[in-house]
Amino acid sequence: MKNFMVAPLSLIVLLGALGLTGCGGDGWKKMSIDGASVSFEMPEPIKQVEDQGMVMYLAQKPEQKMSFRVGILKRNFEEDQKSNVSDEKVLTNFAQRVLQANQQQFAQMKMPCEFKFNGNFPVEAGFGQQYQAKVGKAFVLDRFYINKMGIYYVECTTQDSNHPDIARFLASFKP
Repeated sequence: MKNFMVAPLSLIVLLGALGLTGCGGDGWKKMSIDGASVSFEMPEPIKQVEDQGMVMYLAQKPEQKMSFRVGILKRNFEEDQKSNVSDEKVLTNFAQRVLQANQQQFAQMKMPCEFKFNGNFPVEAGFGQQYQAKVGKAFVLDRFYINKMGIYYVECTTQDSNHPDIARFLASFKP
């Protein structure tokens, strides 16, 4: 699996959650990605970036101090099987790299945080893991999913974790 750099994206997401950026939209768009089984909804406008093999979709609602992120990394399932590497190990390694990069970025912004593991959860044709952290005034929730086609990273950053847009975003994600 390729290494990638997600730390600079953490800055964009955190600034949006803290209300320090100026883009956003009222409408939501359902995303279905060609060549992947994944679908999700995000508020528009949606920015797409690629970082060393991972395609990232970013959206913000600065008026509510919220940011949303979905990362998609193609998986070589056959290679993992030949190497006798379990889905749980692949996903845990991926999650730890992403979380470590995020922690480093937040620390550089003088906002240290510690992500806490909330457990594994089942999903259709795979499973997921959930982590959360408090960063300044913001709550960061990271979910990671794995199936035969890919590894997925879903993040929401907000000052109001009970806002219905957070629930809508998380419920809409289907790996």
